[in-house]
Amino acid sequence: MNKIKENIKEESGKAGNAKPQEKRSKRKLGNPIKGLVSGDVLGKGGVTSNLPFLLFVTGLMVVYIGYGYYVDNTVRSIANEERKAEELYSELQSVLEIYDQESLQSEVAEEVKPLGLFETKDPPRVIWVRDDFYTASED
Repeated sequence: MNKIKENIKEESGKAGNAKPQEKRSKRKLGNPIKGLVSGDVLGKGGVTSNLPFLLFVTGLMVVYIGYGYYVDNTVRSIANEERKAEELYSELQSVLEIYDQESLQSEVAEEVKPLGLFETKDPPRVIWVRDDFYTASED
């Protein structure tokens, strides 16, 4: 019965004068912050009518927070790998320096003296052999 009276009042307002409706709509749109602070949005079903959108926004926030953690971990792992690469490069440089020192001709000559090997003073000589030398000696 109450709904019927409300419908009759609305119809009489529509038929008689359109200005009261404009005032109502202006009043509803007037200050959304005031409605939010006073709690009218929660009481009038504003949350339940916008529940899919609120869940979507909540999901986006969760994804954004997760992405932030993912980026932090990725940046941290990149920094660790760069630090390891710098350590390996410095180790490579020190090993190459040791190799260069050990592979000097004078160092090699000193290392092989106990084996009875020595560095020759004469230049090497080329021995020329005929192409059929090895096949002729086999006969």
